[in-house]
Amino acid sequence: MKRLRVLWNVIRLTGASYVFIGFVAVLAGAAVVLPRVESGIPTLGDALWYLFVSFTTIGFGDLVAVTFAGRLITVVVSLYGIVVVALLTGVLVSFYNELLKVRARSSLAEFVDELEHLTELSPEQLQDLSERVRQRRVLPP
Repeated sequence: MKRLRVLWNVIRLTGASYVFIGFVAVLAGAAVVLPRVESGIPTLGDALWYLFVSFTTIGFGDLVAVTFAGRLITVVVSLYGIVVVALLTGVLVSFYNELLKVRARSSLAEFVDELEHLTELSPEQLQDLSERVRQRRVLPP
């Protein structure tokens, strides 16, 4: 649950949600328009398949836009798709970095809490704490 919250915060802070929602809207609009302007793409399913193949730059060639309007729609959706894929990569990297920060803060908070209650720790807990302090110690170069 914490991971989803961190992911949502990254998406919200980067504004990626607007780009993703916009892409879905453009994709849906293009899928509705393409069968009307392209005789080689007769159905909504074919239009969705063609747009998927276009924006992922796979380009099988089983469906082809031949009219100016169809080619223009293909260019717009393809460029938008490239932006979305690039943005998705950045969002995932930011998510991973934020997740690491949250883990570090949580670990540090637990460590400080143990230090604050030092007198209440058992000998085994003190030994474990001492070992963790030695592991975290950074020696100057």
